[in-house]
Order: sequence, then structure tokens, then C-alpha cells
Amino acid sequence: MDVHSNRHLDSATMLLSRLRFPVGNIGYGIRAGIWLPDCRVFCRACLAGNTWVFDESTRCGVDAIVDWLHELPAEQVDGVTICGGEPTDQPAALRALLDGINRWRAGLADAVDILLYSGRSTATLVDRLPWLGASVDALVTEHPVAADARDLTLRGVVNRRVVVGSALGTKRYAAAEFESDLMSCDSCARPMPIADTTVRTVGTGRSR
Repeated sequence: MDVHSNRHLDSATMLLSRLRFPVGNIGYGIRAGIWLPDCRVFCRACLAGNTWVFDESTRCGVDAIVDWLHELPAEQVDGVTICGGEPTDQPAALRALLDGINRWRAGLADAVDILLYSGRSTATLVDRLPWLGASVDALVTEHPVAADARDLTLRGVVNRRVVVGSALGTKRYAAAEFESDLMSCDSCARPMPIADTTVRTVGTGRSR
């Protein structure tokens, strides 16, 4: 689908780098990945620097992204991962997106978790976006430091934190052994070998 059509531009809008499904290494199970461009954190350890640039041509309706989720085979989706870039640099649009995702997953038969990556500290997120913790199941937070880079998979670097916000988040992400099976969101996202419904968008959102 063309998420950059004018169909939803009368509702909340946001900058979008790319959408990809399926992805199997940015969270539990098979994921729908949403990459949001624009970043003011500038983590040196980030491997997704191509998503840092503000590019107005990538703007689309938030509802169009939610429509994309509705088109996915629901029985194959274990979760949604939102990363970038820095998702919290678009706070109002991010909240609208999370509200839409939560409405979508509420109607599904199987549990679907929401995992969000931010280069900001947990304390900063609590202060600036107090609603965020209740809108997702797990957060990966803190500014990644290149010197601390390890094969810690979900976190990617030692100083990052995994903060769970629900029973589902605790079940899927609180166990230490989970991290030995996954890669960081800042690492290359390689699609799983089933039907690919990737949406490649314009501007800075080139696939890695």
C-alpha cells in the first residue's frame, strides 16, 4: 500500500522512514517493524544513522501506518517494534500511533506486544512522556555508548536498559536468557523467510 498517499493527511501525521514485515530480530518472535526518522540524540553507537535526517517528504498519515498493520496476516504477528531515528522526537504523533496500534491489537485473537527503542534515558522519558510506559509493553532506553558495545542482542550495549511496562512485557522481555537469542534494534534487520510485505518509503529510509 502507498502510505504516502493523501488519504489520511487530514488526521495526525508523522515522518516515516520505512515499514517492514516480517522481521525476526528486533524483539520477541516475528515482528512488524516501524522505523521513524529524525533524531536529536545522535548516539555514536547507532548503526541506523540514515534515519537521523529530517525529511518532510517522508510525512504520512498515522492512520495509514495503522492500516498497514491491519493488512498483515494477524496470526503471524507476535509484536510491533518502533525504532529509528528517535521515535520520541515526534511525541504527539507517536502517541497517536501507539493509540492506533493498541486499538488494532485489542481486536486480535493472539497477544501482540509493543516494543519501543529510544536513545533517551528512562528518567527523561518518564518526565517528558509520562504516558509512554502505559502505551507499550517494553522500552529499550538510554544513550548507547560505542565503547560498551557487546553481543547483548536486545540492548546491543551494556549501558542500555530494558524496562517492562505490562505483564506481557514481563513475560517476553524480563528474562535475561531472552537476550542471547536476539539482535539490537540498531543492528541490521533481516526479514524472516515468509511473505515479505515491506513498504519502502522515500527520502532517508533506505533498507540495510
